[in-house]
Amino acid sequence: MDERNAFYNGNLLTLNSSSSHENVKNIYETWAEHYNKVTGNAGYVAYKTCPPIFHQVLKEVTNNNNMDIRIFDAGAGTGLVGKVLYDLGYRNIDALDISQKMLDEAQKMNIYKKTFCAALGEDAIPGIDDDQYDAVICVGSLTIGHVKPNALDEFVRIVKPGGIIGFTLRKDVYNESFNRDIYRETANLGYRAKMEQMVKEKKWKLVQCDEIDYHISMDEMRAKCYSLMYQVL
Repeated sequence: MDERNAFYNGNLLTLNSSSSHENVKNIYETWAEHYNKVTGNAGYVAYKTCPPIFHQVLKEVTNNNNMDIRIFDAGAGTGLVGKVLYDLGYRNIDALDISQKMLDEAQKMNIYKKTFCAALGEDAIPGIDDDQYDAVICVGSLTIGHVKPNALDEFVRIVKPGGIIGFTLRKDVYNESFNRDIYRETANLGYRAKMEQMVKEKKWKLVQCDEIDYHISMDEMRAKCYSLMYQVL
């Protein structure tokens, strides 16, 4: 089994809605040094296709041209998204990931002001007070066996009213149409229901939804995702 298949099939496909934070962390701790190469060979491109939309929405919806706004890169991994944001001109970016080894790789880029090693979930992130950030971006982490829907409440907590929360959801995950035999999943994931509930509760409003490339050389199931941009109310 080559590196790509070992990562995507041998590791990621073992995760499901009952997987623990420790399960997830262990996978990424093992693959941290090779993550960029393996995902690059697999054609993973969401880290490049989502941030420009996030950038556009920040400017158009919030009328904010300040490149020093505070951005929180949630599930930052090795810093691929942060590097794109940095190249767009942003200089005040913090990062969070469940794996310290992934963050160690990210810190080699010298683009993050602060890093936090913690899991995303229903618990408050240690060291981050309410309304600290102008925006959150989360690419590739809201997916099967990774970050669960309850993390969306935490994003709202740390983002100022009027700020932007941008994230990706693969089409099959959003539509609950993933191959349950391949993923060994038995539960509904609940991202879409959670997002709609938060709209009804007036926690946020949807400002933009785009279909973008997620992978360019993987199977159709993982080829496309939605880029979703919400504004905190």
